[in-house]
Amino acid sequence: MLKRIITEKFAAKSLIVLFSLTIVFHVTVFVGVIPMDLIWGGRLQTKEDLYFFESVSLLLNGLMLWVVTSRMNYSKATGNKKVISVILWVMVILFSLNTIGNLMAFNSLETYIFTPVTFLMAVLSLRLCLKP
Repeated sequence: MLKRIITEKFAAKSLIVLFSLTIVFHVTVFVGVIPMDLIWGGRLQTKEDLYFFESVSLLLNGLMLWVVTSRMNYSKATGNKKVISVILWVMVILFSLNTIGNLMAFNSLETYIFTPVTFLMAVLSLRLCLKP
């Protein structure tokens, strides 16, 4: 049923846009434009924590962006199809857990904005896991 509602191409292009916007967001957090109490559930205590978690987040979002472009053959640097498939399933799990985590964030802004975004990313990633 999901395959009839969301096309593979729409899911991929939507994820590419969302990952690109997420990367821009994390860069603005990294350079201090967005205060650190608005991210990571309001749990970060030090600048070192911020730099570590934001660096990991930037790397993971870059990897997931590459996975989506690789899955759709938008990139010349494509990976092993089985590995890409496994990573897509990991993304579904990650975004599902992230959605639950956002529901428990100390900052209500994070809950109201990022819960729907991570839920959407979980659904779109799931769509890419399904055969065309």
